[in-house]
Amino acid sequence: MRYIAALPCAGLLIGCAAGLVVDRVPFTAGSLSLVTGGVLAWCAWRIANERVLAVVVVAVFVVGGALLANDAWQRAWRPPLRIAFESLARDQRADAARDGRRLPEDDEAFAIVEGVLRADASPAEGGVSLSVDVDTLVACPSCPAIGGIAVTVVGTIAPRQMDAWRAGRRVRLPVQLRRPSRYLDPGVPDNERALARRGTTLVGTVKSGALVEVTARASRVQEAIAAARAFSRSAIADAVGRWSPQSAAIVAAIVIGDRAGLDADVQRRLQEAGTYHVIAISGGNIAILAGLLVGAFRLAGHLGRTAMIASIAALVAYASFVGNGASVDRATLMAVVHFGARAFDHRAPPLNALAVVAALLVAADPLAVVDPAFVLTFGATLAILVVVPVVTRDAKSAEKAKTAKSATSNAFSAAFAVLAAFAPSMLAASVAAEALLFPIGALVFSRITFAGLALNFLAIPLMAVAQIAGMAVVPTAVVSRAAASLLGAAAHAGAAGLVRSADLVSLAPVLAYRVAPPSWVAVAGYYAAAAAWWTLWRRRVDIAGSRETPRARRARCGAAAIAAAAALWILVDPRAIAASRGDGRLHVTVADVGQGDAIFTVFPAGSTMLVDAGGIAGSASFDIGDRVVAPVIRAAGHRRLDVLALTHGDPDHVGGAPSILREFRPREVWEGIPVPRSAPLTRLRLAARAQSARWANVYAGDRVTIDGVEVIARHPRGAQWERQKVRNDDSIVLELRWRDLSVVLTGDAGVAAEREMLPSFASARLRVVKIGHHGSLTSSAPDFVRALRPQIAIASAGRNNHFGHPVPEVLDRYRSVGAEIFRTDQDGAVIVDSDGYSINVRTFTGRGLSRR
Repeated sequence: MRYIAALPCAGLLIGCAAGLVVDRVPFTAGSLSLVTGGVLAWCAWRIANERVLAVVVVAVFVVGGALLANDAWQRAWRPPLRIAFESLARDQRADAARDGRRLPEDDEAFAIVEGVLRADASPAEGGVSLSVDVDTLVACPSCPAIGGIAVTVVGTIAPRQMDAWRAGRRVRLPVQLRRPSRYLDPGVPDNERALARRGTTLVGTVKSGALVEVTARASRVQEAIAAARAFSRSAIADAVGRWSPQSAAIVAAIVIGDRAGLDADVQRRLQEAGTYHVIAISGGNIAILAGLLVGAFRLAGHLGRTAMIASIAALVAYASFVGNGASVDRATLMAVVHFGARAFDHRAPPLNALAVVAALLVAADPLAVVDPAFVLTFGATLAILVVVPVVTRDAKSAEKAKTAKSATSNAFSAAFAVLAAFAPSMLAASVAAEALLFPIGALVFSRITFAGLALNFLAIPLMAVAQIAGMAVVPTAVVSRAAASLLGAAAHAGAAGLVRSADLVSLAPVLAYRVAPPSWVAVAGYYAAAAAWWTLWRRRVDIAGSRETPRARRARCGAAAIAAAAALWILVDPRAIAASRGDGRLHVTVADVGQGDAIFTVFPAGSTMLVDAGGIAGSASFDIGDRVVAPVIRAAGHRRLDVLALTHGDPDHVGGAPSILREFRPREVWEGIPVPRSAPLTRLRLAARAQSARWANVYAGDRVTIDGVEVIARHPRGAQWERQKVRNDDSIVLELRWRDLSVVLTGDAGVAAEREMLPSFASARLRVVKIGHHGSLTSSAPDFVRALRPQIAIASAGRNNHFGHPVPEVLDRYRSVGAEIFRTDQDGAVIVDSDGYSINVRTFTGRGLSRR
């Protein structure tokens, strides 16, 4: 069999994926299956039955992969550190209860830990980020406490201490530990599980850099590598940064894998353009270095075993230098297998080498099978290896002839001919990779981009320029700062060109857009039909001189039609067409955005309104609008907003609004009392006007009917004086009235505002109230609660908030009038559906309630 390595690899990949889906794979049954499979495989080999042998080998690797992945996930999700943390949190919660203190809903625990830094310290929002492999809890040295944590060291001292916190050094630090943030909403990935798969089980905060103690240095090799990385950062910052700090950050990301300095807007633009892979999937720099090494040895006339072994050593050293990230490890292993095979003159097909690398990586880390970067890397490589040789096979002789003819002409013509010879291969590679990966991109990233097909012709050469010049900057800086600056200019040109190329999406937005994650049926149908079409097409091409039968042609055309229909399903999403027409019911979703507000409403005929967009996720790089609120809207099948209502300008209400404006292009944006000095609101106003959205100030008494539902503003009254800052009591309060139903959305309005607007509320047989100010004592006065007398009360609050929201006294007030309480910190997203005469409530965690 030509591609024999693909069988165990496929079995291992399928088994690992299955092992992560199943909660618990029985170890005894799995072990017996492996033994039985081994016996059957030996018997099939003895009787030379290749088909049975292949089936048994795949089955054995499926079972083995399932056992490996299931065990790896159990260890990643509940490592010893997680268990020790939960015990500490229980003890500290009990102490707080005895003292009458209120702790956040999520577990927290203070601990002094010791461990080894996994990477060099990097700048973070408000401090410095550390990644630590913990092995000791100082309070209990004998307790097993192994696990990874991500820590933010805050304060002004931390940035000055960064250079001392290098990979491999042992540190001791007092940390306030907690579970990672997670948002329980439809369409939103589980961030906590994603971090656990990457080896981080907890996150935490250290109050000052002065509290982080380096107790032991790393090994001499690690210290030397860390010093070289520090010098490289400094050299790149000096040589490239003098031309552009942004370019310096991009070059540092490409050359040494340090993406800490990348601007969030630049990352977003490259992601939309489909070219972020050149710096995010940093295997590209390994590929370029491998090509440079081969080219150098070829020029020197030495391409034998010694050259291959030397190349392997150089690549392994470079991988260690840039930090051994997962993507770098994958690319390095690919190159090592390739050079190793060449060193021993082993002429295996490239697909076998790819299968061996994939199997080795998954065997070492079974959780990698669901790592998007792993899937994208191997998917793109598979597409290129399968498609490009076939597509370009017939054109090779013509390309060679053109190149030879051009060699007798002038140098410009020769260079053009060489470029023209490579263009079909690059185009075929881009098309193959995009065709294979676009369902995965839609499923994992909710993004489809066609810009990469064209931009890869620019992005890859520009990335090569930035890397080669950037790599040359480092040794040159030792000799001559002026020469390093000239190389820095070349690196800047490559990096700046890479960013500028992403402007294509701004000029033609249709080339990149967001979609809701497609159904597995559509994805499976696409791949099955595409594989069938490719097989039939290959058979037609490979059997030279034969004539395709009508039956085979119909099968091939049918497979192509099914693949095209599945692709169209993913691109258009029929759910969006149905959602735009509405279903005759009112849907109100109070999203879980942590300590903030975001309420998405779908009216009976499909019109939409978003009230606030959340914010303050703890990091500027985490865009809560893009990462949390937008997926909720997409999951409901909508791609456009009719109204975005901003109750007031606090960050936890408008922080996610810029990305919502950018993606969903609301037709109207509502603001209450204007605050001219509020920079966030000013930026939003300018962005809305740039999109031709109507910006309106809404005051008490304003009303509009949307799909038969009356939307009434109950607050605020018109301002008598100019506001200098945002105030909670200026919040827009909206009431949605439809038939017997009233839904009151209170923003952060306080007791004074409640007293002012209370007379304007009429009675309603069914009422839902979003509890004011996240359940704070500053809102929900007893008179207000008794007057509204809701059946459903919903509190939007964060699990790890230290304000005590929602406070028990407020919840008791609502319970005293018969309201059922729902909380986003406990229930996740709360979805209220109504026909105007009844209410159905369901939550992300599974709670449900009906009222008539």
